[in-house]
Amino acid sequence: MDPEPIDPKSLIEELGVEGLNRYSDEYYKRLYDSNIQLGKPFSMFEQTPQLLVRLGLILESLRLKPGMKVLDFGAGTCWISKALWQMGCSVVATDVSEEALRLGRTLFEEYPIPNTPPCSWQTRLFDGFRIPCEDEEIDRIVCFDAFHHVPNPEAIAKEFHRVLRNGGKIGFNEPIGDHSTSTDSQREMRDYKVLENDLDMPTLKMWFCDAGFQPPTFKAAVNPDYFLEYDQWQRCAAGEVLKTTGTALSEFARVSGIFFFQKGNPLNDSRQMDGLAHTLTVDAKRLDLTVGESKRACVSVRNTGENRWLCQNEAHIGVVHIASRLFDYDSMELVCDNTRFRIPHEMEPGDQFEGDIPLSAKRPGRYWLKLDLVSETVCWFESLGSKPALVEVNVSS
Repeated sequence: MDPEPIDPKSLIEELGVEGLNRYSDEYYKRLYDSNIQLGKPFSMFEQTPQLLVRLGLILESLRLKPGMKVLDFGAGTCWISKALWQMGCSVVATDVSEEALRLGRTLFEEYPIPNTPPCSWQTRLFDGFRIPCEDEEIDRIVCFDAFHHVPNPEAIAKEFHRVLRNGGKIGFNEPIGDHSTSTDSQREMRDYKVLENDLDMPTLKMWFCDAGFQPPTFKAAVNPDYFLEYDQWQRCAAGEVLKTTGTALSEFARVSGIFFFQKGNPLNDSRQMDGLAHTLTVDAKRLDLTVGESKRACVSVRNTGENRWLCQNEAHIGVVHIASRLFDYDSMELVCDNTRFRIPHEMEPGDQFEGDIPLSAKRPGRYWLKLDLVSETVCWFESLGSKPALVEVNVSS
């Protein structure tokens, strides 16, 4: 006689959040070969192509940039976390299983990569209730095949909103619809007490919008077994909408979702070049300086672009400074980079900073001191069309 099917709601009632956390940790402790988990996605031969395709679709739509802080929620053994770190992102990997995170630390520490990312990685244990991040600490969130294991999804939607910065985005890869009744799901719940929830998109939309997110958007894709014959490809390339293509898209959307929730309006920051612009004025037109001496000048700067300016960030990527460079007085040839003054707070589009900043020079002579803004490791604003300010300086020894 076949066993009674397991209802995921009954499993939640039976074990609660803490009990499910405990069984998740036991799941990883019972792995007969942890190398399979450490080798993901390439150690899972049948799943590798789709894992890579789906992850690629998520990363493409998140518009990641080096220096962004990314939360890998439900990270497991951290294979996605390591990929994000290798891309130059600062990564926080969180999971309810300490054993999974221990294996993840092994993946980072004992399996080298050819490059040296400028940012950090860390693992933080999740208690199932409060995501271990500060308010608005995170730029982007990746939740890959993990949210359907969450017993309290409505509460966690609110947690996602709390830890995500305004303008940030979360990307999901999750099974949609009737998932819990499959043979694999029933086995996981029966043998390992792993929750396999059914996710209903209208309900997800309600939870996330109530938490403060915008309505979801979706990445369109087709099932991996769908191919176009040559004549179909010609018709499709010519602009014809094929019924078979529509069916393949519909099937993908019905059973599996790659979807996103946005917090606030999409907003780039100073780690992205496009959208950076300023107006800058300085009250001094001429300064007499002595080498080693600094004088203060009143500077006014307005963010006239579309990006948020960062005042701090790991590895200083995208940190905005009011910077000066010395140019030869007669030829206007660059002599040297000179001073840096970091903006004292983040600046949204339209914000203005006005204050005294120190100016100095390291060599005697007559120069032009050009004041401009620089987004560190990204670009000087002048290269994008913003107008710098010039101050004539005489520097004595």
